[in-house]
Amino acid sequence: MKLRNLIACAALALLAPSCKTWVKVPEHSVTVVADSEVKRGAEFSFCVTLKDAQGQQVYAAAYEYKINWVGLDGMSHKAKTGIYEKIRTKGAAGTATLHVLGYDAQGNFGEVAKHTFQVQ
Repeated sequence: MKLRNLIACAALALLAPSCKTWVKVPEHSVTVVADSEVKRGAEFSFCVTLKDAQGQQVYAAAYEYKINWVGLDGMSHKAKTGIYEKIRTKGAAGTATLHVLGYDAQGNFGEVAKHTFQVQ
């Protein structure tokens, strides 16, 4: 019986709405600080920063990102604002695009910012 209760509690925890803050526009202004050029096989690094309507920095808000590499669509990754992310470059040389995903004013999940950069 205890195992069944433990499993039920775990399932409820997974299904319960999250209390964490998500990147949401227009409530937040999103800035992407990132490399503009990176060599193939090297690490691309970036940081997403967030400010509220009063201009105050918002730390550790959740967002997802996806990078479309040249000739290769990337996977979605979870991250938090104010923390530098690093990911090894993939695909061919050319223009790649970082897509920052969060919520819009209507509560729809999608792109809230993007950054293009060159892969050499």
